[in-house]
Amino acid sequence: MFCLRPYRDVADLNTMARLVAQAWAERGPHVECAVGDLTWRLLRNAQVRPREDITLWEHAPGQLAGFAWAYGNGDVDLLVHPLVHADAFAEDVLPWVRARHERTPQPATVWALESNGPLLAALQRRGWRRTTGGCYLHLALPLHAVPSPPPSLPAGYRVRAVRGPEEAAARALVHRRGFGSERVTTEVYARLMEAPGYQPALDLVAEAPDGSLAACALGWLDEANAVGEFEPVACAPEHRRRGLVRALLHEGLRRMHMLGARRAIVYAFADNPASPALYQSVGFTVVDRNIGHTLASP
Repeated sequence: MFCLRPYRDVADLNTMARLVAQAWAERGPHVECAVGDLTWRLLRNAQVRPREDITLWEHAPGQLAGFAWAYGNGDVDLLVHPLVHADAFAEDVLPWVRARHERTPQPATVWALESNGPLLAALQRRGWRRTTGGCYLHLALPLHAVPSPPPSLPAGYRVRAVRGPEEAAARALVHRRGFGSERVTTEVYARLMEAPGYQPALDLVAEAPDGSLAACALGWLDEANAVGEFEPVACAPEHRRRGLVRALLHEGLRRMHMLGARRAIVYAFADNPASPALYQSVGFTVVDRNIGHTLASP
């Protein structure tokens, strides 16, 4: 008998990470998220409220089989263990999604991979239909295929790892400038740098000739499945089209490989063609698509 319960504490985050790793062991890159996504999504801004935003689906106390994670913009990520019946998961979780979004102005959009036939069918049977908007591309790269030599940089620029907590303010600033968002404050990034799973060696930046940070790429590692991930990646507007992000990706892939990763994953929004084109220029190829679904009107 399965039941839902709210997220409680970091022990639940660790349990969710184990579930994601188990799903990767079964399906490879055909999983809705990677282990590093959990830490990033939990700590990426001060507005995340995990006890309200996350519901866990267990078949016994401590035995997690799936979860749903709702965000302030109406998006809801779903993940269910590949060997568990997706229809039962949808039957329990979708009412929680609807109830939660009755209290918010944004309609819910639930996301599921194109390759996840059982979950897509379960959504369809309950009246959820594919949105007409864009999807998120999942791109993967075997790390034996890392291009060599590394791309050259414009004069005065260099790629390096962050220096540590003393650089949290500059690191948060380049993220905000790259994404045009104010959510990642110095305090938010300093907390992220203390989180389990964060590896300073995979937090890469491109330094401009004046010493400021021009671009950034944060890497994560799922050691159990030998998978590296980039999330997020950004470049300040005045430094774009100089090859900085390609250089960061190349260095990140090299470091992931040195740490034991045999494959890398990254996500890109299909409606922004420059983003997947950038990753494909480094060698990534599309392996799946994450598709949004909304509840059809009665």
